[in-house]
Amino acid sequence: MQTWLQDLRYALRQLRKSLGFTVTAVLSLALGIGATTAVFSVIDAIVMNPYPYANSDRMVHMQLQDHAGFNRGFGLTGGQWQEIRKSPVVEDAFLDDDWNLTVTGKDVPEDVTACFISSNGFEFLGVPTILGRGLQSSDAIDGQDPEPVVVLGYKFWKKHYLGTPA
Repeated sequence: MQTWLQDLRYALRQLRKSLGFTVTAVLSLALGIGATTAVFSVIDAIVMNPYPYANSDRMVHMQLQDHAGFNRGFGLTGGQWQEIRKSPVVEDAFLDDDWNLTVTGKDVPEDVTACFISSNGFEFLGVPTILGRGLQSSDAIDGQDPEPVVVLGYKFWKKHYLGTPA
């Protein structure tokens, strides 16, 4: 133990003596470790675990792009969506549409992202609800206006409702 402490003190004295080498070595190590961590994080997120959904390797995301490469929405009617679901080459399909809204009621309004989703969305994605219920097929019966149902995300629920079950 004593020789180990002596070696450590000697190493620190030498590093203090040659400050340029010390700074270069520390920066090189920091950049190398940071770059390795970033690359691993990207590879892990994209290749190893791309989506946190059930059967994500079998999912296809349809979108419409204009000639400049910008995403443009294309609206499907309920009938068109049902026809896609009936197709023999499609196991199932769900619809979603992101939109922004402003939550008020506190000192400062807050912009949040919301999503319209078809009644089979949670079942399709394999995402269970932690508390309460998700969307059900009875919430959106074909030919009728859908029921006004809201499903809160976990972070939103914790932040705005303090995680209380009520």
